[in-house]
Amino acid sequence: KVLDFGHRLPFPQAVLINGRAQGSAFTVEQGKTYRLRISNVGLQNTLNFRIQDHIMKLVEVEGTHTVQTSYSSIDVHVGQSYSVLITADQAPKDYYIVASTRFTNRTLTSTAALHYSNSQQSLSGPIPGGPTTQIDWSINQARSIR
Repeated sequence: KVLDFGHRLPFPQAVLINGRAQGSAFTVEQGKTYRLRISNVGLQNTLNFRIQDHIMKLVEVEGTHTVQTSYSSIDVHVGQSYSVLITADQAPKDYYIVASTRFTNRTLTSTAALHYSNSQQSLSGPIPGGPTTQIDWSINQARSIR
Protein backbone atom coordinates (compact mmCIF):
# COMPACT_ATOMS: atom_id res chain seq x y z
CA LYS A 1 0.00 0.00 0.00
CA VAL A 2 2.91 2.36 0.65
CA LEU A 3 3.83 2.42 -3.03
CA ASP A 4 0.17 2.69 -4.11
CA PHE A 5 0.04 6.09 -2.42
CA GLY A 6 3.27 7.30 -4.01
CA HIS A 7 5.41 6.96 -0.89
CA ARG A 8 8.93 5.58 -0.71
CA LEU A 9 9.55 2.22 0.84
CA PRO A 10 10.72 2.44 4.44
CA PHE A 11 14.38 1.84 5.22
CA PRO A 12 14.94 -1.91 5.71
CA GLN A 13 15.21 -3.37 9.18
CA ALA A 14 18.16 -5.63 8.39
CA VAL A 15 20.56 -6.97 5.80
CA LEU A 16 20.59 -10.76 5.62
CA ILE A 17 23.43 -13.20 5.01
CA ASN A 18 22.17 -16.69 4.29
CA GLY A 19 18.73 -15.67 5.57
CA ARG A 20 19.93 -14.35 8.93
CA ALA A 21 20.69 -10.84 10.15
CA GLN A 22 23.57 -12.06 12.34
CA GLY A 23 25.26 -15.26 13.34
CA SER A 24 25.55 -17.43 10.24
CA ALA A 25 28.76 -19.42 10.01
CA PHE A 26 30.40 -20.99 6.99
CA THR A 27 32.98 -23.68 7.77
CA VAL A 28 35.90 -24.03 5.37
CA GLU A 29 38.95 -26.29 5.22
CA GLN A 30 42.37 -24.72 4.96
CA GLY A 31 43.70 -24.70 1.39
CA LYS A 32 40.38 -25.39 -0.33
CA THR A 33 38.58 -23.01 -2.69
CA TYR A 34 34.86 -22.31 -2.41
CA ARG A 35 32.26 -20.74 -4.68
CA LEU A 36 29.89 -18.25 -3.08
CA ARG A 37 26.78 -16.92 -4.79
CA ILE A 38 26.03 -13.37 -3.70
CA SER A 39 22.64 -11.87 -4.57
CA ASN A 40 20.97 -8.60 -3.70
CA VAL A 41 17.27 -9.47 -3.54
CA GLY A 42 16.36 -6.15 -1.95
CA LEU A 43 14.23 -3.48 -3.55
CA GLN A 44 16.22 -0.27 -3.18
CA ASN A 45 19.68 -0.44 -1.57
CA THR A 46 23.09 -1.34 -2.94
CA LEU A 47 25.08 -3.70 -0.73
CA ASN A 48 28.82 -4.06 -0.28
CA PHE A 49 30.03 -7.59 0.46
CA ARG A 50 33.45 -8.44 1.86
CA ILE A 51 35.30 -11.17 3.75
CA GLN A 52 37.98 -10.11 6.20
CA ASP A 53 41.52 -10.71 4.84
CA HIS A 54 40.26 -12.73 1.85
CA ILE A 55 40.24 -11.89 -1.84
CA MET A 56 37.21 -12.78 -3.94
CA LYS A 57 37.69 -13.80 -7.56
CA LEU A 58 34.62 -12.86 -9.59
CA VAL A 59 33.80 -15.71 -12.00
CA GLU A 60 30.13 -15.20 -12.90
CA VAL A 61 27.70 -12.32 -13.30
CA GLU A 62 23.99 -13.01 -13.76
CA GLY A 63 24.64 -16.62 -14.77
CA THR A 64 27.25 -15.70 -17.38
CA HIS A 65 30.97 -16.38 -17.07
CA THR A 66 33.06 -13.24 -16.89
CA VAL A 67 36.69 -12.21 -17.13
CA GLN A 68 38.02 -13.30 -13.75
CA THR A 69 38.94 -10.28 -11.65
CA SER A 70 39.87 -10.16 -7.98
CA TYR A 71 38.26 -7.86 -5.42
CA SER A 72 38.62 -7.26 -1.69
CA SER A 73 34.97 -6.19 -1.60
CA ILE A 74 32.22 -6.04 -4.17
CA ASP A 75 29.17 -3.84 -4.62
CA VAL A 76 26.01 -5.76 -5.42
CA HIS A 77 23.26 -3.55 -6.79
CA VAL A 78 19.53 -4.34 -6.58
CA GLY A 79 18.71 -7.48 -8.54
CA GLN A 80 22.31 -8.47 -9.21
CA SER A 81 23.87 -11.87 -8.57
CA TYR A 82 27.56 -12.73 -8.59
CA SER A 83 29.57 -15.89 -8.10
CA VAL A 84 32.96 -15.50 -6.48
CA LEU A 85 35.70 -17.93 -5.54
CA ILE A 86 37.45 -17.62 -2.21
CA THR A 87 40.39 -19.68 -1.07
CA ALA A 88 40.83 -20.55 2.59
CA ASP A 89 44.48 -19.50 2.51
CA GLN A 90 44.81 -17.51 5.71
CA ALA A 91 45.81 -18.43 9.26
CA PRO A 92 43.25 -20.76 10.87
CA LYS A 93 40.79 -18.60 12.79
CA ASP A 94 37.37 -17.08 12.23
CA TYR A 95 37.00 -14.13 9.85
CA TYR A 96 34.15 -11.66 9.45
CA ILE A 97 31.87 -11.90 6.45
CA VAL A 98 30.22 -8.49 6.09
CA ALA A 99 27.34 -7.09 4.05
CA SER A 100 26.45 -3.43 4.47
CA THR A 101 24.29 -0.89 2.70
CA ARG A 102 25.84 1.72 0.41
CA PHE A 103 24.75 5.27 -0.42
CA THR A 104 22.36 5.52 2.53
CA ASN A 105 22.22 8.06 5.35
CA ARG A 106 22.28 5.25 7.88
CA THR A 107 24.38 2.16 7.21
CA LEU A 108 22.95 -1.27 8.00
CA THR A 109 25.54 -3.98 8.55
CA SER A 110 25.18 -7.72 8.90
CA THR A 111 27.95 -10.14 9.80
CA ALA A 112 28.60 -13.85 9.58
CA ALA A 113 31.70 -15.93 10.24
CA LEU A 114 34.05 -17.66 7.85
CA HIS A 115 35.14 -20.45 10.19
CA TYR A 116 38.26 -22.46 9.42
CA SER A 117 37.64 -26.05 10.49
CA ASN A 118 40.97 -26.12 12.35
CA SER A 119 40.36 -22.76 14.03
CA GLN A 120 40.87 -22.25 17.73
CA GLN A 121 40.15 -18.50 17.58
CA SER A 122 36.69 -16.96 17.26
CA LEU A 123 35.80 -13.63 15.67
CA SER A 124 37.66 -10.74 17.23
CA GLY A 125 38.48 -7.12 16.60
CA PRO A 126 36.53 -4.51 14.69
CA ILE A 127 34.30 -5.40 11.77
CA PRO A 128 36.21 -4.59 8.58
CA GLY A 129 34.94 -1.38 7.05
CA GLY A 130 34.01 -1.02 3.44
CA PRO A 131 33.37 1.87 1.10
CA THR A 132 30.25 3.77 2.10
CA THR A 133 29.72 6.92 0.07
CA GLN A 134 32.42 6.79 -2.61
CA ILE A 135 30.27 6.55 -5.71
CA ASP A 136 33.32 6.76 -8.00
CA TRP A 137 34.68 3.59 -6.37
CA SER A 138 31.44 1.77 -7.20
CA ILE A 139 31.34 3.11 -10.76
CA ASN A 140 34.96 2.11 -11.39
CA GLN A 141 34.30 -1.36 -10.03
CA ALA A 142 31.22 -1.77 -12.25
CA ARG A 143 33.27 -0.69 -15.28
CA SER A 144 35.94 -3.29 -14.46
CA ILE A 145 33.49 -6.19 -14.72
CA ARG A 146 33.53 -7.72 -18.19
